[in-house]
Amino acid sequence: MAQGTFTIAFPLGVTVGKWTRVFEERHPDVELAVIRERPDELRVRLDLGEVDLAFVRLPLDVDGLHVIPLYAENIVAAMHHEHVLTLEKKLHVADLGDETIIAPGVDEEWDEPLMRRVAAGEGIGVVPQSIAKALRRRDVVALRLEDADPAEVALAWPRASENAWVDEFIGIVRGRTAHSSRNPDVAAAEAAEADARQRSVAKPRVGAGAGGAGKSGAGKAGVSKAAAGKAAAGKAAAGKAAAGKGRGGSARSGSKSSHGGRGASRKGRR
Repeated sequence: MAQGTFTIAFPLGVTVGKWTRVFEERHPDVELAVIRERPDELRVRLDLGEVDLAFVRLPLDVDGLHVIPLYAENIVAAMHHEHVLTLEKKLHVADLGDETIIAPGVDEEWDEPLMRRVAAGEGIGVVPQSIAKALRRRDVVALRLEDADPAEVALAWPRASENAWVDEFIGIVRGRTAHSSRNPDVAAAEAAEADARQRSVAKPRVGAGAGGAGKSGAGKAGVSKAAAGKAAAGKAAAGKAAAGKGRGGSARSGSKSSHGGRGASRKGRR
């Protein structure tokens, strides 16, 4: 497969290193760029063609995109570690009804300054668990919201994309091995091998028909000779059996004559 460039983007909290490392190991000659981007910028950069593939959180405007859901993660409530709600064994969305909710603005994302406001006790942040983990602090506790809809992470890329490395990276994320027939390099090699085999089979062999007929005739002649030999052997065996019977009969007859002679001799002596 031809060398080239491949650009992947992801939002805060999504860990992509385990997949990008595999990609780099398999394709060291490809120029791979991995960048973290704000959620609102991910879609823009996909549309502009500045990013070949992106990890995104749903819901998202997917018009003009291919989208493959990957996994879901819990939603948590991040609060000061001495907040009264930390005493609850299980936390539900309704428990936050009287609380001040801290959230990023339209063109913002969760970052350290916002988490500092949570640590200062200004309010509670409702975020995917991976974001709370990425911005964790000793003075902030993140508790799972039992009845909150999970955050879904997906892969997205433009429908008009012609970057062949997109399918290869998707295969890596899904666990496809380096020797899989869906690997572009492996698929190309297998296709070339299959084509070579097909050409070899289709090529006519000169004299193959005549040789085949000669071999067939020789086989038939051999079968006929074998049958004739078996018949001759059978006749010889029959002749030997008849001769044996004749000798047996003569011997018995001679034996009887001899016994008769001895009887006559005894009578003469009397």
